[in-house]
Amino acid sequence: MSHPWFSRLSASALATVIAVAAIGAALAACSPRYDWRTIQSNEGAYAALYPGKPTGAAREVAIAGRRLPMTMDAARVDETLFAVGVVTLPADDAALREAALASMQAGLLGNLGPHSADAVKTRKVTVMSAATPAVALAGVELQVAAVSPQDQSPRRLTARLVASGVHVYQAVVLEAGEAARDQRQAEQIDQFLTGFHPF
Repeated sequence: MSHPWFSRLSASALATVIAVAAIGAALAACSPRYDWRTIQSNEGAYAALYPGKPTGAAREVAIAGRRLPMTMDAARVDETLFAVGVVTLPADDAALREAALASMQAGLLGNLGPHSADAVKTRKVTVMSAATPAVALAGVELQVAAVSPQDQSPRRLTARLVASGVHVYQAVVLEAGEAARDQRQAEQIDQFLTGFHPF
């Protein structure tokens, strides 16, 4: 199935998240509604706790100078998008994983909209795998506020990036409009990000 956010892909492929958030913003309701459910993606090799039923799409994207397959599953709650993107590498290669992580992070920041370099907050995080027993994976979390170049509305991006084996992941929350102006969804954002577990 074709999804509209893939029509706006940049060379980095991570404009997908921004485009999904822009589409349908006018449909935002007065108050957020969360219907949490655990989704397991065998294709994407992860489990995640989504606040609604996600929809997905897949295609090849440009990451780290290569054309690689990427899947994206996303659920929207009013003006906020909760999404997991997965890039599949051709081999279990540490150098390629690092290059893909750097490319994905640069793409997220580059496509968010105008913001100063010091507006980006990053920190190291531990992402637990879905294995039994769980394996601790080193990841990075970033948060940045910006202004949409399309409609000049505020945006706030919170994302975790991590890699394991042949998969490179981005768990992303993109808030737009009024949702991006305060911390009213801080608990839900944390719930989504900590509920993401690669296989």
